[in-house]
Amino acid sequence: MSVQEQIKLLVALQKLDSRIFELRKELENQPVLIRSLDEAFKEKESSLKKKEEELKVLTVKRKEKEGELQAKEEGIKKLKVQLYQIKTNKEYQAMEKEIEGQKADVSVIEEAIITVLDGIEECQKAVAAEKAVIDKERGHLEEEKKAIEAKTKEMQTQLDQVTAERTGLAKNVEKDFLVKYERILHSKNNPAIVKVEGDACGGCNINLPPQVINEIRMSQEIIFCGSCARILYLEDENENKQG
Repeated sequence: MSVQEQIKLLVALQKLDSRIFELRKELENQPVLIRSLDEAFKEKESSLKKKEEELKVLTVKRKEKEGELQAKEEGIKKLKVQLYQIKTNKEYQAMEKEIEGQKADVSVIEEAIITVLDGIEECQKAVAAEKAVIDKERGHLEEEKKAIEAKTKEMQTQLDQVTAERTGLAKNVEKDFLVKYERILHSKNNPAIVKVEGDACGGCNINLPPQVINEIRMSQEIIFCGSCARILYLEDENENKQG
């Protein structure tokens, strides 16, 4: 097989390698996408937990205030009982003043309880709303994850097919050519073989000496770019005209 035919095989091989590279990159990105979706969902769950904790705090506060209210009301009842046992007018007035003060405290506590109850109601609505959103988001999350998993399987199938095609094609390339191509491919991370564009290397865009271009045209051996070390080739003029 001529050098020119080997070059054509390498060009075809590189197209397959480029596709393999793209598929592998996409496959590597799929778990990242799933993690990103999970993290976004966990943030929403965290927001719900904060609201639920806030609701718990308000519920405890309500119980505390109700306890304070009950204690005050019981205290007032005891003072009223004591009021009828007092004999002097001065003590009676002092006791009445104390009862009025306790009643004022009761009013303050009752207002505080109303404020807390309003807060609880508002918080309960917020919790219910966020739960509804999360339930809906959970459904979307599962759908998106299933879609990603399906796409992953499809891409893996494509990768297996292209890899098998690549293996078959590589068998037709001379071992020395293949070794050189693969060494450049791995060091450059694509591409390893590039077309001459005008008078320049299609890989690094450095102008090539006329002698190098003539050597490529002669197709006696593999010619490498003196700057980036990639394999160089000229597009077949007949194929270009047909295209």
